[in-house]
Amino acid sequence: MIDRISLRNFKVYKDQEFTLHPGSTAIIGPNGSGKTSILEAIEFGLFRRVTRKEKKVPSLEDLINHRGKKAIVELDFTAPINRREYTVIRQIHPGKKSAETTADLFLKGERKPETSGPTRVDDQIVELLGMDRHAFSALTYVRQGEIDRLSRLSPRERRADLYSMMGLAIYDKHSDKIRKEMSKTKKEIGNLTDTRERLEEISEHLPSKKEVDIALMALGKLTEATGESPDSKNIMKLIEKIQSSIHTIESQLASTEISEKPEELKKESEIAKHMRSLLATIPDVAENQLRPHIRSEARTIFREIFGDRYSDLVIDDDYEISLYDLQGNKVSLMAASGGEDVCVNFSLRVAVNTALQKHSVSGPPPGLLILDEPGAGLDEQRRRWLPEAIAGLEIVKQVIVVTHMQELKGSTEHIISLLPQGKGRQPLVKVE
Repeated sequence: MIDRISLRNFKVYKDQEFTLHPGSTAIIGPNGSGKTSILEAIEFGLFRRVTRKEKKVPSLEDLINHRGKKAIVELDFTAPINRREYTVIRQIHPGKKSAETTADLFLKGERKPETSGPTRVDDQIVELLGMDRHAFSALTYVRQGEIDRLSRLSPRERRADLYSMMGLAIYDKHSDKIRKEMSKTKKEIGNLTDTRERLEEISEHLPSKKEVDIALMALGKLTEATGESPDSKNIMKLIEKIQSSIHTIESQLASTEISEKPEELKKESEIAKHMRSLLATIPDVAENQLRPHIRSEARTIFREIFGDRYSDLVIDDDYEISLYDLQGNKVSLMAASGGEDVCVNFSLRVAVNTALQKHSVSGPPPGLLILDEPGAGLDEQRRRWLPEAIAGLEIVKQVIVVTHMQELKGSTEHIISLLPQGKGRQPLVKVE
């Protein structure tokens, strides 16, 4: 859970502190009011990264307010692993080539940091959260644009999209990485094999050691009989060069690089092949285990919001979606209105997060859900019900809704209103 965010010279904020509470909080403001900057501060504070979908990711130097010499993000959070409160302080300093960061992690209330340095703090936070930034994103974020597309996709495309939202696409990335390494290994084996064949071919055209020894004996006898001459010296130099070439070829053929490495690489390639095969099975196994929970969570959320109109939402094993009216009649999603369409998307997308958190095996769930512009396409009444539907889920302890929709003001327990004050100026912040 995120407890407090303090920003100095970070993006549009010159000096601002936000206190967040358990339950639901709406961060409301028009475009350009600094809503996204708060989400970026959370990600930067925890993971020293800022990521965006379908937008250019800013460099660290871009995060510094143009009037400030350095940016400071101070973040209080409760660690799921031990339920203790920590404060992480990260600073961004402009550098000659690129921005540099410092980091300190404190047990809240302590003056001496538990650990310092960006990498050490990164590792410690991952340990305290029980997850890295990819897992944190999959479990806690519902990003703008992810909601409205789900019902428009075919079941197959929907499944692939959900794979990505579940964080299972990481296995495809690892599999692709292994495939590329296997391709490089295969090329290296081919190069070593070609080298060995060339060396063996050269060796076949060189005289044997026995033949060289016979030539040396003959040259020695000739020199004894006739004395040393320029011709005998040239012959000796030629024989010595041949000896050197024979020694070099034999050494190279006997080297580990040529004699043993190709076999080692072949074994590594076989292991990589099996590993890739194993990675290919993990997403399906994980998705099969999560699917019933995702369906159950989505059904609960949908009925909470549209229970006055529909009796059920059914998602089959192939992610085909069906609605049932209050009389129990099946209603095609294509025949439903836009509001139902959006709510089905919302229910399914949030269900991925909550199912992942509820059935996480890596450690205690974060209990946090961050919704970025979730209500587009819904009428005012349904928008008001969204945070309540999410807050009613057992696993969620803190909901942060980021939106420009003013009607959500009455639907959350806490409200942070942002009003832009012009380019380069900090927005006006009102807490209710």
